[in-house]
Amino acid sequence: MVEVSVIGIAQDRFSGLPIIILGNEKERFAVPIWVGHWEAELLETELLGAVPPRPFPYDLIREMLSAFGGEIERVVINDFDKGIYFAVIEVKRPDGEVLRIDSRPSDAINLAVRANAPIFVEKEVIEKASVIPLDDCEGDECQEQWERFIKDLFGE
Repeated sequence: MVEVSVIGIAQDRFSGLPIIILGNEKERFAVPIWVGHWEAELLETELLGAVPPRPFPYDLIREMLSAFGGEIERVVINDFDKGIYFAVIEVKRPDGEVLRIDSRPSDAINLAVRANAPIFVEKEVIEKASVIPLDDCEGDECQEQWERFIKDLFGE
């Protein structure tokens, strides 16, 4: 497994659908995951630090897990089949047992960001999916490359 982070949210210039870009600077790749408008909007709201007047569903789930003593340990993008990504949310119960809950990647990523939980992609997914290799870079140069990559590929 390789740990990734949310690099950004782009819009597919052909379909108009939002795309969550997951990436790993050390391994030099990006994984574009097409998602729904609502899921992308809620993720962007969280990434920007906006505080909603009432909890969004992902905030509610996080708070419910916490109220019952559960903790999101990590999210894993664990499969890619026929153009569709699959994910699991690993939740640690108070007794230490870890539950693996099937999830859409957009929901899993939204929860991981809110819970400050790590996001991983299975190596098999990286090998099968539409990952995009990136050039070597360091520091600010990497951020510029990510931004240029998103703009060039998705027309932002």
